Amino acid sequence: MRERRANVHQEHHGKALRAYDWVAPAGTDPHAAMLAAEQALGAKLHHRGDGEQHGYVNTSRLADGSLHVCVVLYEACDDPDCAAGHRGVVHAKHPTPSAAMLAAMVKAVGEHPRHDVTKADHRARLGIAE
Repeated sequence: MRERRANVHQEHHGKALRAYDWVAPAGTDPHAAMLAAEQALGAKLHHRGDGEQHGYVNTSRLADGSLHVCVVLYEACDDPDCAAGHRGVVHAKHPTPSAAMLAAMVKAVGEHPRHDVTKADHRARLGIAE
């Protein structure tokens, strides 16, 4: 798993967010991956209608059928005029996960045994942008 502090999906507010990405095995369901990551972290990674969200999960299917998973945790933002357009949803900061929580998250979702996104040549081969 790769850990970054960056605006990895170019969100409008421009804040550096905490991002964790890895590749799950072929056949991994994107929605199930989000739910498993959410449960392992104890975070709200989708809007439930309660007005608070800690981040989101972005997935993309790779050519070999495996699933690139990127969990992004927000920094706090309750500015109703934020350029990101929160529309009444408070972006709440979730505590930075411990190494054990991150390992549990990856285990819960699953990890491809040969796709190492910490290595630039592996990312390039898989078509994963920086």
